[in-house]
Amino acid sequence: MKLLNKTSIYYLLFALPVFTICSVLLYIFVSSQITDSLDESLVKEKIKVEEKLKTTNSINDLDDDISLTPTDRPVKNSSDTFSDTSMFDKLEDEVLPYRVLTTVLSDNNQHFKLVIKKSAMESDDLIESIIYPILILFIVLLFGFFFINWYISKKLWSPFYKTIERLTQYKTEEQPTNFGTSNIKEFHSLNTALDSMTKKIYSDFNSQKQFIENASHEIQTPLAVIKTKIELLIQSATLSENDMKIIQSVYNASNKLSSLNKGLLLLSKIENNQFLHIETIQFKQLVEKNIEHFEDLISIKNIRIERDYQSKPVRQMNPVLADILITNLIQNAIRHNIKDGFIKILLTEHTIQLSNSSSTTAANTSELFERFKKSDGSAESIGLGLSIVREISENFNIDLNYRSENDIHTLTLSF
Repeated sequence: MKLLNKTSIYYLLFALPVFTICSVLLYIFVSSQITDSLDESLVKEKIKVEEKLKTTNSINDLDDDISLTPTDRPVKNSSDTFSDTSMFDKLEDEVLPYRVLTTVLSDNNQHFKLVIKKSAMESDDLIESIIYPILILFIVLLFGFFFINWYISKKLWSPFYKTIERLTQYKTEEQPTNFGTSNIKEFHSLNTALDSMTKKIYSDFNSQKQFIENASHEIQTPLAVIKTKIELLIQSATLSENDMKIIQSVYNASNKLSSLNKGLLLLSKIENNQFLHIETIQFKQLVEKNIEHFEDLISIKNIRIERDYQSKPVRQMNPVLADILITNLIQNAIRHNIKDGFIKILLTEHTIQLSNSSSTTAANTSELFERFKKSDGSAESIGLGLSIVREISENFNIDLNYRSENDIHTLTLSF
């Protein structure tokens, strides 16, 4: 969730309860004041009736809303009782709310029950005329402040979002971007720190890249010399059988060291996004080319190739990495296969699947694609093939899955 949206939600979570509570309190306050006003009016009417009763000693000529009836039960220290009720009004032809005062009056040992009614209809209209405009004002203020707060926050956070956008587009292998300046101190400090950080990252990246390339080149040169000298030494007629075994072991070790150096260099280049050229790759042609390339190894183990080309998958990729991807998958299927085994190749529109027979048990999926992890039966492997496959797959958003069932190992690329 965006920071601006979250801030707005917090504002509403605070404002809505406050608005609701204030509205209820306002209604209670206004209703109370109007009720008090009605009660005061009723008390005044009562006083008028008392004065009239004392001066005229008559209970005639009273308003329709006033009822004064003799009673035989005097109430000592009787107090005024106020109540609310509803009555049918002939003039309005509907049931209306009334405020009622009930009390007992005494005059010359005569006692009268006094009931004064006053319509609360006007009071309700008054409450509505007060409450509704105020509620509308509250709602306008609530949403007005909300949108003003949202707009101001958006303007204030605009430099931050621009910084995030530039940071998202930043690539390690490119010149560091300028995050600009801001008149807000915190954002200016953030941009300054990011400028410094990206320059440092770019510098370290170039240093690392240069070191890897130089180290690889410097290692490959003496390795090539060692291999050449060993090849010349092998051709010598004066070597004993034991000497030949030792020299062959050194030669194999130098070959493995050379392959290891090339593999690590390749992984480093992939991680650093140095393969930028992209084109459309026809995987069916690439698979057939690699099968032909490994034809001798396939013949030595008498491996049967079973093709199931349901479609011709294509993908936008770097051609070098696409070739390395398929090469490593086929090489892995051959290396871990058995004599007179098989390799099944399934191609669909979005899938490349290679299954091979094997005498080894299922590999540990969590370690299979780790560097330098290899099975017991692959001593000639340097343990980087599937690591390179995983790195290429991740670089081009390709899902890589492994499963094993009945000594059949399956690797699937899905895109």
